[in-house]
This record gives sequence, structure tokens and C-alpha cells, in this order.
Amino acid sequence: MSRENPFAKLDMASISANQTPTKPGYGMTGAAKTVVRSIEDLAENSKKLMEGEVIVDLDPRLIDVSFVADRLSDDGEEFQELMQAIKESGQTTPILVRPSSADGQRYMVVFGHRRLKVARELGIPVKAVVKKLDDITSAIAQGQENSARSNLSFIERAYFAQNLLASGLTKDAIKSSLAIDEAMLSKMLGVVEIVPPPVIKVLGACKKIGRDKWLSLRQLLLAPALLRVATDYAGTAEFIELAGDKRFDDLHEYLKRYKLKSAAKKPKSVQSAKEWTSSDSSLNLVMNAKSKKVAIELSNLEAKPFSDWLSGRMDRLYEEYRRSKPEHNGD
Repeated sequence: MSRENPFAKLDMASISANQTPTKPGYGMTGAAKTVVRSIEDLAENSKKLMEGEVIVDLDPRLIDVSFVADRLSDDGEEFQELMQAIKESGQTTPILVRPSSADGQRYMVVFGHRRLKVARELGIPVKAVVKKLDDITSAIAQGQENSARSNLSFIERAYFAQNLLASGLTKDAIKSSLAIDEAMLSKMLGVVEIVPPPVIKVLGACKKIGRDKWLSLRQLLLAPALLRVATDYAGTAEFIELAGDKRFDDLHEYLKRYKLKSAAKKPKSVQSAKEWTSSDSSLNLVMNAKSKKVAIELSNLEAKPFSDWLSGRMDRLYEEYRRSKPEHNGD
């Protein structure tokens, strides 16, 4: 049985990969504000994509997941609330699927993964709109629908961006899909390129952890020693037993403490000190030498007059030094 969706026809140009709308909420300033589009525009894109289309009931077993993953976990509190709502009131919003390119009898979900999963678990048909889309348009629709619903965390969006890039999509298409600008995309990719996949997996979606904390974690993990420590610690039974929403802060604080302890244990750099005292004991000289730095300290009665005398003769003394070097001995 099918029924008409009340929305109007789609203008495919409205979700072109050449657009790079930016979702507010990540503290954009300066020139970046000129590319900000409202969250209502993103929601409107999702609606336009399904306007005027027939809603059909499909067997969820015939629907494959998207070619690019956008979630780290579907089993949180929000998912349980969605399942309860569908149990009580039915599925009020259809999902979007595209015909499978590999099997004419199957489909691939574009957006609505959680609604699809609920239908599978409840053993009921899923209400869907079927639309022929290419990979780019599909990825843009998937990302923008998630942006409009605001139900992906920072790390999930970063994970999605990395998967889109790995699948061959251009950065312009990715920016349009996630409704972000170049700077935000760079930050997202920077995090998932440094934080090891096993660590991201055990931390999970981190719904309450925003961009700044992830960037702070990334900065810590740029140190190879801390990267090893994080990977080892995240794999311990003690860490895995922590509640999911406590893990990020626990790991972050653990690494900060480890860094402070390591810095305290580091021995001070060895300095080579030389001392000299004039024959009349009126001038003392101490030199502390490092690899590319030498600190000279003059003391006693003649310290000030000798330093004045020395500074006025530096050119001549340096030339004398150069002539004394082996390469000048044959001149």
C-alpha cells in the first residue's frame, strides 16, 4: 500500500555539490560568516528531495546500509526513544533509499538508518521513498539530512567526512554534504587522521564532546609517546568498564597527567661549564655551553669595564678567530 508524500517536487540544483553551506553552531567568525546558511535551509533540502514522491512499504531485509558510514553507534538513548515512539505511534517520517546498483531487487539507504534499524528489530515494513541518485547526490543528501536533524556528534561528522573522502568524493562535495567550510573540514580530518581508529571506536559517538575538546586530544596525541599511552590505556578493562559518556574526559585527563609527570621526570639538559679567573683575581668568567648556545657571565671589579672593552673589539676578535680556523691556515 502506498500514499502520496505532501511535499513538492525536487530541484536537484538545490543540493548541488558546488554549494558549500555552513551549519551554524561551531563558532564561525569573520569572512566565514558570509557563507553561513540557516539550519532551516538544510532541513528544506531534505524535504525537497522527497517532495511529491510515493511512500512505499519495503521489507527492511532488502535494504543495505549506505556506501559510506556516518555513525559510530546506533544503540544509545536516542535510538531507544525512537524505537519506543515507533512502537507507540508508527513510523511518521519515511526514509530515503536508492535502487541498488548491484542487485535490481535491493535498495541502499540514503538517510534514515536508525528508522531502518528499528523496523528490522521490530520485524515491520519500513516506510520509504525510492529515488534514483548518484553517489555524490546521495552523500550530500545523507549529510545534510543529518545536519538538519543535529543528531550527529562532532566525531561522527568527522568520521563521515573521512569515509566520504576515502570513497572518492571531492572536498567540495564533502563540504556541501556536511554543510561546513574549508576550515572546519580541515579540523575534522585533522582529528580522525591523528586519533587512532581503536581509540575512536572505544570512545564512541561522544555526543556531549565538541570540537575544541577533540582538537585538544589531537594536540596531545601528536606526541608519539602519548599516542602509544592512549592506545594502550583505551584498551584496558578498567577503561572499557567506564560509562560511555565518561570515557573521553577520563582519557583526556589521563594523558594530561601523564604528560606532566613525564615532563617532571625529564633530566635537565647537560651543560658544559667553563670558568676562568684573571691573575689579579679582579675578573671572573663563567661560560655555560649548550649545542648552539653559550651563556657568558662576567663578575667582580673589572666585569663592567672589561665587557665594554670587549664589546668594542668584537669585530677584530672574530676575524682573528676565523683566521685561526684550520681552513684558513693555508692562506
